[in-house]
Amino acid sequence: MEYRKLGNLDVSVIGLGTLRTFDVTDGDEIAVRRQIVDNCLVSDVNLIDTASWYGHAEQVVGEITEDLRGRFYIATKVRTEGKEAGEAQITRSFELLKTDYIDLFQVHNMIDWQTHLPTLERLKDEGKIGMLGVSAMVPDAYPTIMDLMREGRVDAVQIPYNVMNRSVEDELLPLAEELGTGMLVMEPLQKGRYVLELKQRPDMTPLREYGISTWAQALLAWVISDSRVSSAIPTTSRPERIQENAQAAQAAALPQQFRDYIRSEAERCL
Repeated sequence: MEYRKLGNLDVSVIGLGTLRTFDVTDGDEIAVRRQIVDNCLVSDVNLIDTASWYGHAEQVVGEITEDLRGRFYIATKVRTEGKEAGEAQITRSFELLKTDYIDLFQVHNMIDWQTHLPTLERLKDEGKIGMLGVSAMVPDAYPTIMDLMREGRVDAVQIPYNVMNRSVEDELLPLAEELGTGMLVMEPLQKGRYVLELKQRPDMTPLREYGISTWAQALLAWVISDSRVSSAIPTTSRPERIQENAQAAQAAALPQQFRDYIRSEAERCL
């Protein structure tokens, strides 16, 4: 596993997202998520990203990682409007995650960031939060995010970035490189669509010398072979996918010609 800087942390280039997949309450389903986390340990994945907006995900993550807090960095997000509602949601995140310290707290999709960022800054000053961040789904938010980056108010940014969605390459990623801002990548597989909705089978032959044996690994390798990316955080509900995803880290230094090949295969097959 390769590790890169996310602010002041050394995080695995492949992390674990929890959107939808960790929103479970059934005991058997929680046991499967426990196996997913166990496989993260085996594969040296050390970053888990969640959010208050992800249903029961924070609670499940908290339950599973309560005795493993020294092994994982935890990132979560606040998403609501208003100071009181935000403070209540943030407090609840600490309770659900069963911790008094959260490594990265983000404002989810920039919702009422003007209100929540000062609250998170205060908690950071109090030593309850390690780093501050924001997430965004749409390019319209990027100019504001870049202003926050230049002002030094955020340590990390979470954005969608994949072989077909490259809008962050023009300005956001260059600025992150210039400032040393951590970059978390959501939707590296576009919620699995770029694996499940293929019209043709990609030719993996040129990629095998880099340890890439599946199309999902190719897509992940494409993302993390951009050195400006701190970590990609795919989601899964299948424990065996963790090892497959983690293996993509072997291709974290994929040459540009093979990145171009993956992109051309994606355009051909999607």
